[in-house]
Parts: sequence; C-alpha cells; structure tokens
Amino acid sequence: MRVLELAYVIALGAGLGLASAHYAVAERPVVGRAQIGAWTTWPKSGARDSDPYMRAYLARGVHLPLGAGEGLLLIAERDDAGQPLDGRCRYGVSGVVPPARGWSLTVADPARRPLQLAVARESFSHAEIVRDERGGLRIIAAATPEAGNWLPLPPSGRFLFLLRLYDTPISSHAGELRPEALPRISRVDCR
Repeated sequence: MRVLELAYVIALGAGLGLASAHYAVAERPVVGRAQIGAWTTWPKSGARDSDPYMRAYLARGVHLPLGAGEGLLLIAERDDAGQPLDGRCRYGVSGVVPPARGWSLTVADPARRPLQLAVARESFSHAEIVRDERGGLRIIAAATPEAGNWLPLPPSGRFLFLLRLYDTPISSHAGELRPEALPRISRVDCR
C-alpha cells in the first residue's frame, strides 16, 4: 500500500509540475509586461537580461523578438474602452506614433499569424499612410471596404493590432510611455 501512495504522490507532483511549466511558457509571460492604454509590450523581450519566463517562451520558437536596439512590438487585444477587438465592428486607429525610424501597423489573428482574407492588405507602414492635416494617423479597420486608409478585418471573430516601431529611442523605457503617446483604438460601430 505504501508503494502505491508513493507512486501516486510522484505522479501527481510530476503532472502538476509539467502542467505549471507549460502554463508558464505557453503564452507571453506577465512578468516584464508594460500596459500602455490599449497596448501591451514586453520591452526586454529581445534583451540579453530578459527574465527566464520570456526566455523559455521564446525558446519554444514561437516568435522572434526585436532586439533591444532594433525596436519595440506593441500588441492590442482590446480597444481603448477595454472591449475585445471583434471583426464585426469598425475601429478607428488615430493619433500619433512615437519617434521611430519606421513603423508598421498590422492586423493578425489571436496567435499573431496573418489573417487569410480576400484582400491582400494586412498592414500599413510609415511610408504608405496618408496622414491627416496635422500629420497624425487616421486608419479605419473594418470588414467592408472604407475610403482612405483602410485595413480589412475578418467578418467576425477576434483579432489583434500589432504596432512595430523600428529603431526607436523609446524601446529602453517603454514602460514610462503615456497612453496619449500611442495611437488610440476606438470602436466606431458594430453590425
């Protein structure tokens, strides 16, 4: 009977250990995250001194981060009101982008893969955008075509906005950014 109890304890400990290790590295870790309005970033994800959870997550080969001096990736899963991004809605992305040599704004699925849409546009870059009269962004993201800077969305379901800032001086102190220093994401309407 004693051997059976010992085997049970060992199996339970191994199972809980493996499950917690998988949970710790299955998604981007909470440790080292900076939340700036609707945008989330991990400024040290590409640095040599990144935390062990981020190194384990990256060792899985899921994503290759921008290096500390190369830039910064910001991810938005929700709009500025805190509502999850949904393809049935139209969104306005407006405002300013922090100083950077270049940037891109991409629409992706929740796993950060490109969307499979009929229209072959999934992003805008600093070189393609038509700016408003003050030099700021004004992008409409919707499932149906819109005039101006339009990013297509899936007809329904969740998606992400990925804002990549290349060669930016803010990568080392991204946690100190204020929400007004990044583009705002506002829900226009839903069908």
